[in-house]
Amino acid sequence: MQKTLLAAALLAGLATAGVAQAESSVTLYGIADAGYGYSQYKLNDHNINLKKTSSGLLGGSLAGNRFGLRGSEDLGNGLRAVFTLEQGFDIGSGAPADDKRQFSRQAFVGVASDSWGTFTMGRQYDAGVDAGIVENGDGTNGFNLGDMDKAFGSTGMNGGTRIDNSFKYTTPNMAGFKAIFLYGTGGNGNTTIFRNGNDDANDTNRGNHGSVGLVYANGPLSVGASYTRENRGQTTTGDFNTTSFTKDAVTNWNIGAAYDFEVVKLSLAYGRDLHGKLGMGAYTGDYLPVNGNQHFDSDGNPIPLNIENYSDFKSNNYHVGLSAPLAGGVLYAGWNRSTSNLDAAQADGGWGDLAGNINTYHVNYQYPLSKRTTVYVYGSYAQNLGYIDGLKGKEAGLGMLHAF
Repeated sequence: MQKTLLAAALLAGLATAGVAQAESSVTLYGIADAGYGYSQYKLNDHNINLKKTSSGLLGGSLAGNRFGLRGSEDLGNGLRAVFTLEQGFDIGSGAPADDKRQFSRQAFVGVASDSWGTFTMGRQYDAGVDAGIVENGDGTNGFNLGDMDKAFGSTGMNGGTRIDNSFKYTTPNMAGFKAIFLYGTGGNGNTTIFRNGNDDANDTNRGNHGSVGLVYANGPLSVGASYTRENRGQTTTGDFNTTSFTKDAVTNWNIGAAYDFEVVKLSLAYGRDLHGKLGMGAYTGDYLPVNGNQHFDSDGNPIPLNIENYSDFKSNNYHVGLSAPLAGGVLYAGWNRSTSNLDAAQADGGWGDLAGNINTYHVNYQYPLSKRTTVYVYGSYAQNLGYIDGLKGKEAGLGMLHAF
């Protein structure tokens, strides 16, 4: 009798363990992307003669290298606990992409429901990324110099897209519509206000980031729109990347659409920035070894070319992309452009004739070897990178990506 009871108890325990395992899961996932790349940047205008050429192993071209853990636990009544921890890495050296963060790409926890949507907290993507229709899927995007971030700033996948200490809510899909709301409270997790007597010039020092996005997808048509407002104050660390005090909040809005005609897929986008450009501050040094990101006028005086120094900054951004199936793969061609008012007089905070309008041209071909492995080849050409008149770039490369 005791043996029978013991056997029954063991069977019940195993059954309970099986149910518990079925109700919760943790998935290891990632991307390994590497290849050969060649790039050259040069500036031969305005009393400057600089050139930088690089070639060799290049990782993360088609998609950033990463590994992560994604988990879910059934809480009952259709509610789930969810989390994601995701780290980027350099495939050439094995080093972390960010040596100051254990999980540099994403780190959040929250709850999800098919009926009520998803609420998460931590380091996560801005709503503009989720609404960035033309950046997603089926080869309808460029990368490296052809990425939208070269014209659109952070909403084109640059550094400002991941927001620390943020709260995010995504609605369930409702007849093809989905809305995203995000609010972030700066580098230390708080919004802080300082006051210095009656000195209005120094009465606030806030850092916060808010964004909303709306997505519609139905059959071959996808449409996305987003609005982002970042009140930076004097914040100088984290994703609120700024170098000077401003009381004017940086704002950005974008709208994009893609339509799949089967023989070709067309994507279009337009965006506008005011008082700064998210994820794009001191920019020239990303391409050329310009000391302190400075250029010099005709009298030899240094001019710091920093968008943040011009509080009245405005830009208009454009994207056109075409992709088509070809020989079992996908061929993509894209153009990005950004015009600005940085050609205003230097006395007013502009750059004068040192400013130019950004244009990038990109083509790539992606061929799937399997559902998880893709090989690709690409080429790009860019003019006036970072709005620097005469700063040109070109690149070419090939590689392979494996997703697991």
